[in-house]
Amino acid sequence: MSIFKKDINFYGILLDKIFFATTEQKLKLFEKITEGIENGVIKPLNRKVFERNEVEAAFRYMASGKHIGKIIIKVQEEKGFLNNPLLAYPQYYCLEHKCYIILGGLGGFGLELANTLIHRGAKNLVFTSRAGIRTGYQQSRINLWRSYGVDVQILTIDDNITHENCKKILEFAETKGPVDAIFNLAVVLNDCIFPNQSAQTFQDSFKSKAWMTKQIDELSRIICPQLRHFVVFSSVSCGRGNAGQTNYGMANSVMERICEKRVKEGYHGLAIQWGAIGDVGLVADMQEENKELIIGGTLQQRISSCLDTLEIFLLQDRPIVSSMVVAEKGNANKSLNIYETVAQIMGLKNTNAVSPKVPLAEMGMDSMMAVEIKQTLEREFDIFLTTQDIRMLNFAKLKQMSIKSEQEKIFDPSETDINNLKNVNTLFQKITNSDFIPNILNELVTKKEVDEVNIIFVPGIDNCLKVFKFTSEIKYAATCLQYEILNVLNENHSVMKSAAYLLPHVLKTIKNQKEFFIVGYSYGSLITIELARLLEAKNLLGRLILIDGAPDPLKLWLNKMMPTTSLKDLQNLIVLRLLEIYTNINEQELMAKLNKCNTVEEKLKIFHACFPTDVNTLTTENQWLMYCTVHNHITAALNYNISSLPRLKSPITLLKPTFPITSFPEEDYGLHRVTEGKIQVHFIEGNHITIMDNDKLISIINKEWIKDN
Repeated sequence: MSIFKKDINFYGILLDKIFFATTEQKLKLFEKITEGIENGVIKPLNRKVFERNEVEAAFRYMASGKHIGKIIIKVQEEKGFLNNPLLAYPQYYCLEHKCYIILGGLGGFGLELANTLIHRGAKNLVFTSRAGIRTGYQQSRINLWRSYGVDVQILTIDDNITHENCKKILEFAETKGPVDAIFNLAVVLNDCIFPNQSAQTFQDSFKSKAWMTKQIDELSRIICPQLRHFVVFSSVSCGRGNAGQTNYGMANSVMERICEKRVKEGYHGLAIQWGAIGDVGLVADMQEENKELIIGGTLQQRISSCLDTLEIFLLQDRPIVSSMVVAEKGNANKSLNIYETVAQIMGLKNTNAVSPKVPLAEMGMDSMMAVEIKQTLEREFDIFLTTQDIRMLNFAKLKQMSIKSEQEKIFDPSETDINNLKNVNTLFQKITNSDFIPNILNELVTKKEVDEVNIIFVPGIDNCLKVFKFTSEIKYAATCLQYEILNVLNENHSVMKSAAYLLPHVLKTIKNQKEFFIVGYSYGSLITIELARLLEAKNLLGRLILIDGAPDPLKLWLNKMMPTTSLKDLQNLIVLRLLEIYTNINEQELMAKLNKCNTVEEKLKIFHACFPTDVNTLTTENQWLMYCTVHNHITAALNYNISSLPRLKSPITLLKPTFPITSFPEEDYGLHRVTEGKIQVHFIEGNHITIMDNDKLISIINKEWIKDN
């Protein structure tokens, strides 16, 4: 402040006033500044200069509050040529005097695309749709755009994609302005596994995609001379494949070849292979309770991300591009917890050196760090906090959040090496004395919102109904079948005999129903298939749900779990695997004892002797029943052969875990050899056992009956 003692006058110059000054005033000011710079009176402010690739570091430095003067980004060299082009991201803009066509544009993605085009300057839009406006949301968006002064036209077209219809679309659009871009978003899904595909399913997929794209390509070359962009939406089901979508993938592939041909001949052509798209569209409609779906190995990509990516694609010249969010593999674990993640963002290597009660704001957290912490917690840990909450956080709270997050984690089957799971232990759970119920028909607790429907449930290899504990959320009445009491070893026991034994009880249960509905789990899926065969022979119709079970994979699993060709070895392995469920045991010692036995009765004496004597374990009688049940069912499953049996007519829904016991080459578990009906495959998070605890199971069972009734 000593400069004030020199009796110097100070004058402030308001820069915004300079714009309104006269030419003479501006010239005088310019001369004064030039003179001051030359004689050194005017000096530059203190400054900190960052290179143009250090923008983030510049903002962090500014947010820290350590600087005096100005922070400058050095865009180019001071002595460089001013006419050198600057590196910048290009941006797509629409031309307001031109027209934009969106085929199939009234879907979720189409409306978002149209909104983006309007914000980029489009004033003339032409939509095509098979059904026209169907929802209030569609109407509200169109009304909003028209209030902006945008001319929005909707053309309703039928499924008959002809040369004349496509010509009318382009000619109509040209009356609104020269067509600048055409986007084909139309889609018709008719999914089913390849053996169930037909000429009709391929035609359904081809109409709106392959055939329309071919017609529009040929006609646009003549009718739309100013066409700048020709864009079609393809799918990863074409580029990488997806079960049940051969027809859809081929239709997309035809469109991609058309785009490649256009580019080769000097026209614009762009096919975008999208992965699963969230927020809006087909996948969003499939979501239940906002749960994340994995489709074709991809997670849902945000619509905002899709539109940003679309802009990049429009400004490059490759004909085939792809955008997807690849799902992490099941064994990919987060390396850091919440506590460690925040410490890493703040650059703290030793959190023990700081007080756990001190707020992050007082520990040097700037605004950039706060934003990064907020976004990371939301993205990686699904924790949503306000900016104020972030500022008040401390490491004591973060440690509590980390502990809570770990406790709330559901068992992750990926943390277990599936190949090392102990064989039969993955096929059934530990059972107690109370699980041995002599009744064949057992009514399950359900909501019973629909009385006229009674779903039949068939349990797994252990014949235990407690596996269906989720039925309390089922809307319909439900009955669980218990197979006949197997207290005698029978090498001739078969799946057919069990089904024939249960048939009268099933008929009694469904006597007032028009159709049967049977759900089979694991080994119970074999019984379910044979029951359906017997019911169809009585001219009854129905549908089946198989939960991780089918003849071929079950036989494969058992052969891998019980690698034996002799009855003696099979008996030894069953004793060993059953004991492993209830107690820790030395496998080599046990097998040595069992190999000395000549009869199964001698082996079961060892089985009883090794069995724990806790109050909650099984009685000797129930141990015998459990062994006989498992032995007879394994024998029946290994001998079950579907090749000589007639195929069913009933549709089957297969529910598969994301972590199977072992891989099987066929997506549908070979069920196309079991039924002529439609086969649907759903993946549910979990393994062979934990799949039964997933809420998605309930949702699918509740919806399966509604679909056809």
